[in-house]
Amino acid sequence: MGLEDMFIKKVKANRAVIIIPEIYGINDYVKNMAAFFNNQGYDAYCLNLIRRDRIFAYSEEAAAYVNFRTKIGFDRYHEVAVFMEKLQGKYQSIIVFGSSVGATIAWRLTDNPACKGMIGYYGSRIRDYLEVNPGCPCLLLFAAEEKSFDINTMLPQLELKENIKVAVMPGQHGFADPYAGHFHVESGKKALDMVEWFLEDINH
Repeated sequence: MGLEDMFIKKVKANRAVIIIPEIYGINDYVKNMAAFFNNQGYDAYCLNLIRRDRIFAYSEEAAAYVNFRTKIGFDRYHEVAVFMEKLQGKYQSIIVFGSSVGATIAWRLTDNPACKGMIGYYGSRIRDYLEVNPGCPCLLLFAAEEKSFDINTMLPQLELKENIKVAVMPGQHGFADPYAGHFHVESGKKALDMVEWFLEDINH
């Protein structure tokens, strides 16, 4: 399977969002985000990066991570860029959205002229790609509590860049996913409010 095998939700809009899932694949959280973007006036394309017939359960986190590391990787942004460029002729603007590893892949697309905006939830591995200088508006929302690193060490470097709005939300990695164990009700709601504001801002 490839990127052609994807969950696609269209509302015949003139704008599109490419949703890049976490390590688990196109699960209910991803489909919820597609519905959210539909309501904001976007056609939503949820990419199938894991190339398997079923999604990973949250209880399979370790296996899902190994699958991502060994079979997918952050360099898949090249493939997503090709897909994004193919969509250009169909839409006035295209943005990318990702959570966790999906946010880091989305971040690596922000210097592509086809990308008109980027939204990332808890993309902790963005810290490995700080050489990227976005050419489009970006909204980066991080969790205050991260197991793997201290967000405060990365914030000063991000704040030096243009086109970026950064916020640190109460909670842990996964705060926006209502189906996961680290869901934070208030942060999840505030994140969606911030995304709505961001979309209104970039579309003026």
